[in-house]
Amino acid sequence: MNIEALIAKRLAAPKSYRVVTTYEDGEVDNHDTETLGQAELWARGMSVKIGKVLIDRQAKTTCRIVSVEITKL
Repeated sequence: MNIEALIAKRLAAPKSYRVVTTYEDGEVDNHDTETLGQAELWARGMSVKIGKVLIDRQAKTTCRIVSVEITKL
């Protein structure tokens, strides 16, 4: 299997879980995954950032993550 076929297969796979990250300004970021394990891994990575000052490089501002949740789609 070549890399293009593998990427297409992963993108086409049905997503079952969503990681919802909420920022202090009310912005919400969603990340959809295929398995609960993938969702937990993504959520763990985002959870360590809760309460820390982060830089939004596109808007040139700072923000904070206030919550990270996993939901089933």
